[in-house]
This record gives sequence, C-alpha cells and structure tokens, in this order.
Amino acid sequence: MDCDELANDLFEYIAKGIRQKGIDHGMDYYLIVISNNQTNTDWGHETHASLDGRKKGVYMNPANNPQGGNSKNGPTAVLNSLARFDAKYHGGSVQNIKFTPRMMHEDQEKVKALFKTYFKKGGCQLMVTVVDRGVLEDAQIHPELYPDLIVRVAGYSAVFVNLGKDVQEELLSRTLYD
Repeated sequence: MDCDELANDLFEYIAKGIRQKGIDHGMDYYLIVISNNQTNTDWGHETHASLDGRKKGVYMNPANNPQGGNSKNGPTAVLNSLARFDAKYHGGSVQNIKFTPRMMHEDQEKVKALFKTYFKKGGCQLMVTVVDRGVLEDAQIHPELYPDLIVRVAGYSAVFVNLGKDVQEELLSRTLYD
C-alpha cells in the first residue's frame, strides 16, 4: 500500500466515523472540515515526535499538507496526493501552497495548468501564498518595515509580523516552490 492510499484510508475512516456520529444523533449528515487555523502549531508543542521526522514539540503540518521540508517531489506530486481525498466525505479542505513571485510571473501558464489539473481531479480549495523567503526572514528581523505583509496561515490570512514567532517559523518551514 502506498502512502497516498494509507492517508486516504485513514481520512475516510475518520470522516465516515464522524459522519455516522452525526447520523446517530439525529442529524441528516455531519461533515468534517480539514483545517486547523493555527492548531497545528499549538498542538505540535504538546505532541511527541512523529514518523515523518518531526521532532517532539515542533509544530505539525497544517491540514493535509506535508510536514515542512518533506515535500520532495514538487507541487504536482503534492497536489496529486491531496486531490485523492474524496470531497464527498468532508465539508472543506485546506491545501496551503507557497510559490515565489518569480514562478508566479515567469511560469504563470504552468501554475495555471497545475491548478486546473488539481481541481479537475477533485481537489478542493487552495490557499496560495506568493512570497520571497528572504522577505519573510527580513520581516522577522525588521517587523516595522512590513506592516502589510499578508500570508495564508490555514484557512485564513494574517499580517505576518502580527503572528507569533512559532507560527512564523511554521510558515517559513513550508516548502516554497520556485
């Protein structure tokens, strides 16, 4: 069994179980939303190390996305994996993805094709951040210079310099595609 299949089996087991709990309590249906709005960072502080190499106390990956630094085969592979979750079992799903400004400008047609294919395969929503890593790092050092730097966190946008250091670090850990 490959990793995508294992992840999808676990997803469906949890989603169907939660759905059934809603039915058992008189609801027509009850769907999960795969988002965490910063919970991955907070809970990561209280969670032991994981098999993907994440160390004890370090933020966990946001929603469905690979742990920061674990996306080894590019954005197409990530989105192909994430599109495998069957949307009929959830009420929404956050896929965070970061691109450099260079890629969004110079490879715009490739990015469009990537997004179109993702949605055609059943992908849900995408939370896209376009940023230069150096800008985020400089914003940590000189926050006064970046009062309007907006980033996608997990299901919401925020001013980068207003986020806690641990959330900023989790955002920096996400793979930046160029």
